[in-house]
Amino acid sequence: MVTNYQMDSNNMTNETESTTAISMMSYDIENANDNDLSKSDINDQLENLKETNKFPSNLEYVDSYTDPNTGTTSTAFLNKDTGKVTVGMAGTNVHGEQLKNTLNPFNLFKDKQEAIDARGSMLDFAADANIGLNTVTDKDAHFKNTQQFIKDIKKDYEIDTITGHSLGGRDAIIIGVSNDIDNVVAYNPAPLTVKDFRRIIKGPISSLHDKEKDAYIESFIKSYDGNILRIVSDKDELNGIIKKTEYVSAGNEMVIKNGKGHSMLGFLGKREQREIKAELEKLKGYQDANNKSFVTAKKQASKKLQQIDAVKANMVQASGGALSSSQQKILEFLTALSIAVSLSQMVEEEIQQLRKLYADMKKLFKKNWEDAQESGNAMGKHLSDGEVLDALDAGSVNENKLVTMPHSRISYKLTQLTNVSSQYDTYISKIKTSINEIIAKDQSLASQIGDLA
Repeated sequence: MVTNYQMDSNNMTNETESTTAISMMSYDIENANDNDLSKSDINDQLENLKETNKFPSNLEYVDSYTDPNTGTTSTAFLNKDTGKVTVGMAGTNVHGEQLKNTLNPFNLFKDKQEAIDARGSMLDFAADANIGLNTVTDKDAHFKNTQQFIKDIKKDYEIDTITGHSLGGRDAIIIGVSNDIDNVVAYNPAPLTVKDFRRIIKGPISSLHDKEKDAYIESFIKSYDGNILRIVSDKDELNGIIKKTEYVSAGNEMVIKNGKGHSMLGFLGKREQREIKAELEKLKGYQDANNKSFVTAKKQASKKLQQIDAVKANMVQASGGALSSSQQKILEFLTALSIAVSLSQMVEEEIQQLRKLYADMKKLFKKNWEDAQESGNAMGKHLSDGEVLDALDAGSVNENKLVTMPHSRISYKLTQLTNVSSQYDTYISKIKTSINEIIAKDQSLASQIGDLA
């Protein structure tokens, strides 16, 4: 099918941050799919945009999929700087003119492509409406084909980030958590559910089944060990409404005070991009430090194990092929020691990095609570401070939820890691004691193992 559809950069440049660019471009790729552009056509247009500095040059188009049943679009890009894939989820794609023309009963000559675009918008509207009706989980049939697309991509690539805007941000959280993708970056995301809307619309019939799904999604989010960052414009209309309700979302919220609304375009400004890049660099720095620690510990352990193998070979040669029980034991202890020391080093580095991250998060938790109070006071100008706090609490927005509980959860995780570190120290000490006991009984072994102990 021949099409004249042309993808648009939408004010992006070659320096636009990757998750921002992919979230933005996901909409246009959905339009391209709906217009039957081939994979090569999409790639060619993206390459043309890169040549004119209208799209980041480090992003290489891999594939995309638009579910014909739900309108959900997923797009995979290879980040050539990291060698890993970022997946973008398109949000509600509004085709106003196409909807108008298609739904007009007096329009007797309806355009096929306009009808396709209009249907895509209506599917997105249905998904939006479902947020107020149900708690959406990864088990929903809505995500079945999209989940398969993600699994297919993972056969050939490592996906380290998933991103999306609005409805796509909601989808990114669900898909990201269910596939253990390390990083989720959601722009002005829709919530996972809005409980009070659901109660109003569905009434008593909602209670039991919805509570089960609420419990599932809560456990689902808690079990996730990755990072979820919700980047929100301070004047986002959707977020402004949702904050007044009893809603469910996930992750940490970064508010950009730029006076911009819900549109993805609001994140493309120079100041917004600086703030987004700075926030994501913090997380990247933490991950890079852990990766560096892992590589260092792995090298050290590998070197030790090679030395132990060399000692074993010398022992075998000297004995004519048989090892004594003391030699076998000390080699086993030395192997266990090298591995335990390596793991202990990684745990200790992890603890140090988490402490740094925790210090930043404490400030963020406090700021989120201060912002919530500020918003409450602005909306409740005629209410007392106590009445504002009561109103916020009725919407599950309170100091306990935004500050105390996150502090407690992180402190608990740090305590667990510290306990693991102590256990490693105890284990290492026991191994060294056992090695020293063997050496004390067989002094010849001391010279054979050298400084390995």
